Amino acid sequence: MKFFQIIPSETHINFISKFRVFLLFSILAGVAIVAGVATKGLNYGIDFTGGTVVQIRFNESHNAEAVRKLLSGMGEPDASVVALGQESLEYLITARTAQDIKGQESLDKKLGALTGLDKLEVQKVDIVGPKVGAELKRASLLALFYSIVFITIYIWLRFDFRFAPGATIAMVHDLIMVAGFYLVTGKEFTITAVAALLTIAGYSVNDTIVIYDRVRELLKKGGEALPIPETINRAVNLTLSRTLLTAGVTFISIVPIMFFCEGEIQSFAMAMCFGIFVGSYSTIYIASPFAIYVQKILAKRKSAGAARTVTA
Repeated sequence: MKFFQIIPSETHINFISKFRVFLLFSILAGVAIVAGVATKGLNYGIDFTGGTVVQIRFNESHNAEAVRKLLSGMGEPDASVVALGQESLEYLITARTAQDIKGQESLDKKLGALTGLDKLEVQKVDIVGPKVGAELKRASLLALFYSIVFITIYIWLRFDFRFAPGATIAMVHDLIMVAGFYLVTGKEFTITAVAALLTIAGYSVNDTIVIYDRVRELLKKGGEALPIPETINRAVNLTLSRTLLTAGVTFISIVPIMFFCEGEIQSFAMAMCFGIFVGSYSTIYIASPFAIYVQKILAKRKSAGAARTVTA
């Protein structure tokens, strides 16, 4: 049975010969992102900083700017206002201050007092305290750390030591790059963003495993004497059609969300689109070359061990 292919299996693009340029770019970008996160910091949402989320519905149409002016008059000039629907009646308001925890007047009560309780309906109020936000941040970091550890163990058991370091480094690379997306765009980094990071990590590893699996098949057919760079390059070419098809189909399902939705789900879709591109890139230019480096290191150790044996 012949399957549809975008790229013919006979294609021989020399990806590995250009990997040093891309690797240098990734290192420089990664250092810049880490430095930016350490100095400037991400735009953490109330999930991590604490705050109040209020969903309200007005009886009469109000544009978003008018709602922002109301909030500014209440002492919340930095509050986020997101319109829900096309009628300009319903809004999701996010404020950084977690009111009503120490007896302060809550955001929804302030809005009601300012506009009149008969002119709006409070549909939902969520309050996150600073302590809870700090605990969520810690839990999110642990979730990312454990996902990296367990995926590395899985690859180590599934293949061998030569492949695990490259897959792990590529996965960390993707997480750093997506963090850079949030840093540059200023999008709120929330629990949804953590979910995007975990999803991208899984996507990236899945793409890497497909290539590694093909490498293992080629090594079995050609024997261990077959040069590993040529083997990996051949594996990347053989799976290139599959990589493009998978990325393309995923884009088709995510792009409409990016254009037609708002708020956190839109940020999630944007991060996913960027992560799919980065994940495909890192599989070819980060994970695969590192497998070559590990192979060279093992070969040198084997040669050194053999030389010591002959000398003895």
